Amino acid sequence: MTPSISRRSFLRRSTGAGLGLAMASQSFTREALAAGKGRLLHTIDCTQEYPPERYFDSGGIVVTTTKAGAYREAAPLSRSRFGYRFPIENIGKPHQVIIRYPDDKRRFMCIMDGSSYDLTTGLFTGWAQPLTGRIQEVQQVFWPRWEDCSIVFMTWGEGEPAAAASIEVWELEDLPPLDVPGDPNDGSRREFGIQYEDPVGGCMSEGARNRAEWIDHYVQYAKHTGQKLLIHPMAWYHGPVYPSQREPSSALEVAVAEDRTQYFRWTTHPTDWFATLLERFGEENLEFQGSLTLLRLGTLMEKMNIDLDAIKGGAETYNNMLWNDHVQESTRDWTPLYNARNFNAIAELLKDRPSIEPYGGDIPPFVYGERPNTAYPMGPMFNPLHPTVQEAILGFVQEIGAKYGKYPAFKGISFNMFGSAMPWFGSLHSGYDDYTAALFEAETGIKIPVKGDAPNRFSMRYAFLTSTCRPAWVAWRCRKIRALFGKIHATLSAERTDLRVTVTLWFETVIFGIYGAVSAQHQLYARPATHVLHREAGIDPALYGDTPGLVVDVEQGNPRDRGGHPPHPASGMNTPVENSTMYRDFDFLDQESLDVMHAHAQPGVFMFNCWVEAWGKHVWSLPDPDDPNLPEMRLMDGEPAEGIFRMNSEYPEDDFWWKSQSRITPGFPGGPHFMEPYAHALAELDACRITRGGLILDKAHSAAIQPFAQAYRALPKVKFNTVGTKTDPVAVRTLLHDGVRYVYAVNRDYYPVDLELRFDNRIGTMRDLAVNTAVAATDTWRTTLGPYELRVLSIPREYSVVGFVTAVQPEITADLTERTMAAFQSFEKLRAQGMLIPGMDRFEARMRKALSEKRYAWLRRALTGYIARQARQRTA
Repeated sequence: MTPSISRRSFLRRSTGAGLGLAMASQSFTREALAAGKGRLLHTIDCTQEYPPERYFDSGGIVVTTTKAGAYREAAPLSRSRFGYRFPIENIGKPHQVIIRYPDDKRRFMCIMDGSSYDLTTGLFTGWAQPLTGRIQEVQQVFWPRWEDCSIVFMTWGEGEPAAAASIEVWELEDLPPLDVPGDPNDGSRREFGIQYEDPVGGCMSEGARNRAEWIDHYVQYAKHTGQKLLIHPMAWYHGPVYPSQREPSSALEVAVAEDRTQYFRWTTHPTDWFATLLERFGEENLEFQGSLTLLRLGTLMEKMNIDLDAIKGGAETYNNMLWNDHVQESTRDWTPLYNARNFNAIAELLKDRPSIEPYGGDIPPFVYGERPNTAYPMGPMFNPLHPTVQEAILGFVQEIGAKYGKYPAFKGISFNMFGSAMPWFGSLHSGYDDYTAALFEAETGIKIPVKGDAPNRFSMRYAFLTSTCRPAWVAWRCRKIRALFGKIHATLSAERTDLRVTVTLWFETVIFGIYGAVSAQHQLYARPATHVLHREAGIDPALYGDTPGLVVDVEQGNPRDRGGHPPHPASGMNTPVENSTMYRDFDFLDQESLDVMHAHAQPGVFMFNCWVEAWGKHVWSLPDPDDPNLPEMRLMDGEPAEGIFRMNSEYPEDDFWWKSQSRITPGFPGGPHFMEPYAHALAELDACRITRGGLILDKAHSAAIQPFAQAYRALPKVKFNTVGTKTDPVAVRTLLHDGVRYVYAVNRDYYPVDLELRFDNRIGTMRDLAVNTAVAATDTWRTTLGPYELRVLSIPREYSVVGFVTAVQPEITADLTERTMAAFQSFEKLRAQGMLIPGMDRFEARMRKALSEKRYAWLRRALTGYIARQARQRTA
């Protein structure tokens, strides 16, 4: 196939803002604003100087000009920052800031207003994503809660300076709903939406002063971007956040007042705001699924036995017994603090002191006697096979189904499988108690040669079961956990037959908590594949692939490679290779685990917007009784909170205008690369569900999300048939469904790819289902797919797609080939030196195969992975 664009055209598109497709979306946005759908309030030229009432910085700031253009740049030191102050006229109306920034070198910048999450976003460039060398844009929607606003740019990683060329502030008339003509809204199409891990920040984000405003603003933005599904915690770290009749509830919330003061409030008697949300979602044709981060249930905490000596002496416990003869007396993660009852105890403590620093260990003992123990890693507190634990889980699920199943917008529940989640074992470290051992012996006929009264029987069982009969032990546990989820699904669907249970297999919260800080031993081929770790924890994804109503979503959180976790949370350019590659390698290159998920009837992907945190000196204090904010701030969903703190983070002075400060930011790939995981989920897994989110609502990528939403939601919610033998760099799939022949093509990578579809006859006319327009075709159809672009078509049912051809521009293929050959030379040099990177031989074989098959998207990711980078570094 002859490429349909010239080299000059290709280079212009490849280095332009957003690489063609994204640039077109950005231009359309500004044209729409200028045409009357918005009003320009301010233009800030960041290369100019402004007086101190409008500008501040922390020092070391420069204005520079490169090939990308002129811009202001912060110092390359973590937490270096600068910012601007601007007025707005209409509080509560939607606004948009258009930020132009240079994509010319490696950066990680946090963007925020400095006191709330309203303007919070973040972006990183370089490293694993090719630079465009041009000025790019990010467009952040926000609802201002103050007339006096600010925007701040802060360097996160060392040597990765924040920078901005200009800022425009627009007031919008509204956020019009996105037209999605390919979705008949009857539940038959693929699901696309937003997922929260953290339920606490609603009144510190989206300009919301209360829950009703948060719901209003969320609905506006979700419909504006075509993100129909919301997955939000109904149970967080300590059980239900709704008013439960079965389990002790605990609801927490942070809020920011009109004068920017921040507050933390809590209650053990929350109102049922989920009922209000579900009624509204029904009216708006949106869908809701409740997530359960089920680490604890109060009824189990109240009666747990963690007396180790008594347990060794034969006393019963439903807590997990560990490989080292300890009892799991805590999840041993960051979550024990976040129970409303703990905050009641802290409030009592604060009656005798002015403030506390909670993250410095200055807190009372945890409720229920939970005792963090540094003798063992993160893990589930409770044994998921014990009848008492299963009864508690199933009763809790039944209550949710009975309470919310009457709402049509309610679609089911999902379980966040953290390393410490209750419905599995978390790892092979857990599950060596007397009850489980006896059950295993009875059901398998395998006798564990350990005395039943030996004080060290738990570690001896571990030694035997993980060596002599490890396959039987792992498989048995997986079958037992699968049976538990079968009971969960049966319990929920008894309330309404169409309700769904999703098992969300996390990676980001499992690796560092159970297996330690990321290092060389955690890399691809040095440790087991992700699906193997999940099997060892008790979930074999292969057992979940074909049961209607019981589905699996896999979490992908590779932005974590760019910072946030120990031991190098903000090292940036100085971060060792092994701390900067693992998450991405397993998301893109762990083929065995990807294949397991692809085999599912309806696989799903959750893209976790992990965030970075700079707490400074974080303090809590009791508010003054005469605090003028208290009448509003002490209310949670219209009812008095059980307690309230003032909170703030203190940092070195840098002339920022307000004392109330917060520096917590998600990081997103810059330029067009924001869409990379969407294209990957569809091309690799044929994903039937895609959600993205984390701490707050991402509102900075509307123009990128909208066309994907229109196309993706036109696809029926069933797996398609792959055309041909290759899905790299473009995956083409088709399906005859309900009398219609569907075809989709998705570009996996950041450069344009010429595509020619070939049919078995002259078809005349197709339809582009994203926008419901006619497309002319003969027995072929040619197009150029933009970066990470998805096209969805329908053709007459009597015709078929018989093949396709792609063409990647020679500049791209030549570069990738040259770098691949250099990697082979590095591998050979290492062998000559008697050195070997674990998995290097296997990885090289895969690279050679990919090169011969011209799978350039895979090669690009391999070349930025740990093995290739480590080889280059060692042989430099």
